[in-house]
Amino acid sequence: TKTFLQIITSNELYYGLFLLIIMIIAIKLIDLLYRPFKKKNLAIAAFIKGCLKVFVVITIGMRLLALIPGLDDFTSQILMSSSLIVVVLGFIFQEGLSNIVHGFILSVFRPFKIGDRVSITIDGETITGHVEQINARHTVIRNIINSAHIIVPNAKLDTCVISNNYYDGNLTSSSFLDLSITYESNLEKALRIIAEEIMAHPMVAAAREQKGITDPPTVLVRELADSGISLRGVVQTRTVEENFITCSDLRRKLVQIFAEDPEIEIAYPHMQIISK
Repeated sequence: TKTFLQIITSNELYYGLFLLIIMIIAIKLIDLLYRPFKKKNLAIAAFIKGCLKVFVVITIGMRLLALIPGLDDFTSQILMSSSLIVVVLGFIFQEGLSNIVHGFILSVFRPFKIGDRVSITIDGETITGHVEQINARHTVIRNIINSAHIIVPNAKLDTCVISNNYYDGNLTSSSFLDLSITYESNLEKALRIIAEEIMAHPMVAAAREQKGITDPPTVLVRELADSGISLRGVVQTRTVEENFITCSDLRRKLVQIFAEDPEIEIAYPHMQIISK
């Protein structure tokens, strides 16, 4: 080992390659150590991983620069002066350091975690998607509209308005199912059918079982409109995506049921023309 180190340190090219290999191994080792925490979706672990990578790259990078003729004295002076390091890095990487600081704040206060569905407003544009990655510089969000990966700097993310559907660990989503029936329809029967169909849907049943809900779904008379009675049912599922699918299924099913039931008719505007 001693002979091997003597050969490497005696040649600047070999020494530079050795440092480069050490840097690659260190980065791979950091990724390997982070792997158990990745499954737990810990934002602070992802942030620490990013900071360690930055530290390794800067430390070994400065040593590699010292091997270049003419830069050895410069790098030695920088490494000997901690205050100068702070000034130089702060000037060169002020935007990057700002992202790191805000990334640390996001990791500590945790307005979201990996896997959460969030809506953020940045520069007047609203982005909705799932958080896929959090590191020292930026956060990656997969847009639900086109599956594109949105890379948001932590400095901007920390100062924007964030809407998190799963902030309190409540993995459920609620929305309304609205439809109208005519005044001649059997109102009580329509309310009962809507509640039964909502409760029978498998996605609703899974959410109700998860939350231990036993009461029947709420179906209300929302409005006495000009063309009919407006009804509203509360549909609760585990995710927003499931909720959209569930409401679509229920609308299609209820149209079929009411079309076959002589006591219930779906309301729609009518116009009566009297010709003289």
